[in-house]
Amino acid sequence: MTRYLLQRTAFIIFSLLGVTFLAFMASRLAPGDPLRLMAGDQNLPAEVIANWEARYGLDQPILVQYLYYVKNAVQGDLGTSYHYIGTPVTELLGPAILVTLKWESAALVLAIVLALFLGTISALRHNTWVDTGAMTVALVGISLPDFALATFLIVIFALKLDWLPVAGYETPIHYVLPAITLAARPCALLSRLVRASMLDVLNQDYMTTARAKGLRERTVILRHGLRNAMFPVLTVVGILIGRILSGSFIVETIFNIPGIGRLGVTAVLQRDYPIILGATLSLAFAFLISTFLVDILYGVLDPRIRVTD
Repeated sequence: MTRYLLQRTAFIIFSLLGVTFLAFMASRLAPGDPLRLMAGDQNLPAEVIANWEARYGLDQPILVQYLYYVKNAVQGDLGTSYHYIGTPVTELLGPAILVTLKWESAALVLAIVLALFLGTISALRHNTWVDTGAMTVALVGISLPDFALATFLIVIFALKLDWLPVAGYETPIHYVLPAITLAARPCALLSRLVRASMLDVLNQDYMTTARAKGLRERTVILRHGLRNAMFPVLTVVGILIGRILSGSFIVETIFNIPGIGRLGVTAVLQRDYPIILGATLSLAFAFLISTFLVDILYGVLDPRIRVTD
C-alpha cells in the first residue's frame, strides 16, 4: 500500500505540472495584452507599461516565467491578480472554491442518489413501462445541454411559477436550480450504467443463493445486488466528478454564482493569467484527488481487492 500511495502521489504531482505547463503556455500565447486591459482607455506611456511588465515578470522569457510560477506555487504563492491589482490569487480563489463546493456537492449527491434509484428500479422492472419511462428520462437528460436545461428551469420554476429564485447564492434554495442543471446529465448517464450493471448482477448465482437462504428481497438487492453492481459505476463516478467541475463554468455564469467557474470565465475575458492558472490548478487537483479516493473505495466495498505488484 505504501508503494501504491507513493506512485499515485508522484502521478498527481507530474499531472499537475503537465496541466499547469499547458495552461501557462496557452495563456501566454493567447492574443490580447493583459496590461492594456488593465490600463483601460488610458493612454499610458511606454515606461509605465515596461514597469508593469517588470513587476509581473512579463519581461522574462516564457520558460523562465513558468519556472518562477512553479517555484512560487510550491510555496503556496499563486501570484497576484492583474485585474484586482495587488490582490493575491489565493484570497480570490478561497471564497470562490467554498461557494462552488456547497452547490456542487448537492449536485453530485443528487446525481448519484437519483441514478441509483432509477437504475435499480429499471433493472427490477425490466421491459416494463417503468423501465421504459426511466430510461426515456435518462435519454432526455443526456441529450439536453446545460444552458438549454438551465433556461427551461428558469422560465418554468422561477419566472412562470415563481417557486425558486432566478439567480444568486445567498440561501440553500438558490442552489436548487443550478444543482438540478448540473446533475441532470451525470444522473442520466449513471442511471443507464446502474441499470446495465444490475441486470448482470441479478442473474448471478450468489443472488439465487441469497434468496434461497430466506433473506428478505430488500436485503438481497441492497447488500448483494447493488453493492456488487457499484464497481463499474464507481469508475464512471470518478470521471463524472471532473465533468461536474468543468460544467460549473457554464452553470455558475448563467445563475450568477460567484464560484470558481464564474471567476475563471471572468479571468479569461480579462486575460488575468494568475487567476486562470490558479483556477486550472485547483480544478485539476480536485479531479485527481477524487479519482484517487474512488480507487480507495474499491477496497472498502470489496475487501478482496488489494493493491498488488
